[in-house]
Amino acid sequence: MPALAPSAEQWQSLFTLYIIAAVIVGGAVFVMFFFFLVRYRRKPGGTEPTDAPRVGVMADRGNPALAAILTALLVSLFFGLTLNTFALNAYLQNPPNDPNALYIDVIGFQWGWRFVYPNGHEAIDELRVPVINGTCTSSVRGCWSGTVILDITSADVFHSFGIAVFKIKRDAIPGRVNQAWFVADKVGIPDTIPEYREAVRCYELCGTGHALMFADLLVLTGDNFRGWYNGR
Repeated sequence: MPALAPSAEQWQSLFTLYIIAAVIVGGAVFVMFFFFLVRYRRKPGGTEPTDAPRVGVMADRGNPALAAILTALLVSLFFGLTLNTFALNAYLQNPPNDPNALYIDVIGFQWGWRFVYPNGHEAIDELRVPVINGTCTSSVRGCWSGTVILDITSADVFHSFGIAVFKIKRDAIPGRVNQAWFVADKVGIPDTIPEYREAVRCYELCGTGHALMFADLLVLTGDNFRGWYNGR
């Protein structure tokens, strides 16, 4: 299924990059392993090479130039993956400066989630958000762009708020507010998009009801969300 949010798409791209790197490096290692296993195996009637490693004696053979090239390639690969990882982390942790973003307070409690909207209305274990709206700009008043910024905290013990389908997760800590954000690309409810059912979960053991601490996600069109929001 295609990604349901830009954050999930970015995460999947980085994950794919890691998989490709792992397959290439792992494949090269196995090819070299079997090549050397066959090429340098002891043949019937053969003798041990004079330069074979011996216990207590420093080995003095190899190709320094090849070793340097392989080291440079691995270091470049490592730094490339590291830079991409830090870039994704910065993207996920820093909400965009969007004047039409929807801010929602998220309070975790044993064992559920409370969502408080800017108009003061609350919802328990059900997160409703508007889908992305490309026509909503800073010059248009009374509309939501689709950017959702969550201010996350806890009313009791440590929790961890996460929406796996959007690849976001933040700790919910009493007395502290952590931010997360996302943009939903596809309209749907749990009945039409199964990934939205119980999409919001707690990812930190928080007591006997931890396994049941989840909330449904509903992504609505701008008009439907406005009707629900104003009709509360």
